[in-house]
Amino acid sequence: MTRNRHNRPEELSDPDILSDLPSEDRSTSAGDGDGASIQKKHSPFIGFAAGLCSGWTKLVVGMYISVYPAVGSLVVSMCADEKTSVTGHPFDTIKTRLQCMPPGTFNGAWDCFTRTISKEGARALYKGASVPAVSWGITDSILMGSLHNYRALLTRHGFAERISGSADAQRLSIVGHSVAGAFAGWTNATIAHPTEIIKCRLQLQLAQPDHVPKYYTGPIDVVRKTVAEQGPTGMWRGLGASFIYRSCFAAMFGGFEIFNRLFKSWDGTSWEMSTEAANFLAGGMASNMYWFTALPLDQVKNRIMVDSIKTPRYKGVIDAYRQTWRETYDPSKGFSWNGIARIRNFYRGFVPVVLRAFPTNAAALAVWEGVMRWSDKA
Repeated sequence: MTRNRHNRPEELSDPDILSDLPSEDRSTSAGDGDGASIQKKHSPFIGFAAGLCSGWTKLVVGMYISVYPAVGSLVVSMCADEKTSVTGHPFDTIKTRLQCMPPGTFNGAWDCFTRTISKEGARALYKGASVPAVSWGITDSILMGSLHNYRALLTRHGFAERISGSADAQRLSIVGHSVAGAFAGWTNATIAHPTEIIKCRLQLQLAQPDHVPKYYTGPIDVVRKTVAEQGPTGMWRGLGASFIYRSCFAAMFGGFEIFNRLFKSWDGTSWEMSTEAANFLAGGMASNMYWFTALPLDQVKNRIMVDSIKTPRYKGVIDAYRQTWRETYDPSKGFSWNGIARIRNFYRGFVPVVLRAFPTNAAALAVWEGVMRWSDKA
């Protein structure tokens, strides 16, 4: 039977939220129009399983965009002689180095890329890559699984709104999606922070003469030396900065819902698109919203993470923000010059972030939503 999309209450863009509604408010038209498919009750675990799939999707898409499409041509053209398999990781390495090296070290993303290749070889772009390869599935599972449960909790506790065109059916509001995103980011930060410390410290190591050993020999060595110098809590140094940074998931998941609702409003017009296409585009656009708000906070977080474990430069999160703010100040220049310089300082690494963020997050969120829809019908 053909599904009638225009004679039923507005469909929720988040399939997991539909299953959180009271049974009397659930739509029975999640499958065919005859109402044979009934939404299941909320499952607290399916979001974590779907999160594993979205994390693995990021790895696969990162590899694909680095090898084949135009986005990846930047890496391929420079690595052609190295016969090295490439993933999306090079963009993250460039971002971290632009953020954490002193101002003037590199003249932009391309200069950082070419100098890294010429000085250290193509493999330097993959420093710390083993950590996200292992942890992305786990951290995405925690992020998306907790998001799924926070959404359900908030729907039942004051953040629901009536669905347009329906007598009493409800869905989670935009504010509720944003709050759930922030809560999920904070939950994820506790686990993700140590893995990011390992990744960032390995990424920032510059090439040294052959007779001078690098300070860190690998991920395990980062943990060993950090714990030996700062104790077990050293792997969570700067956690406050991670909480602040990951609050920006409010923009990510609030934006994701906004764009999904916008695309849904186009049903019946020449702009109508499939649910899968809408999720993909909404995910990519929401990721850009996220990084626009999060990149300055990400820079401060990364600076704390790569700070010396023996003679740290920053006393804490507030001090790191203060030093970053003052870093480019020139008293001989006017207010406008200093303002622009500070903005550029906080947005170092913007280009590699944009190149990486849209396709990886668009695909990951589309996969997550697809798994959630499948779980409702299974």
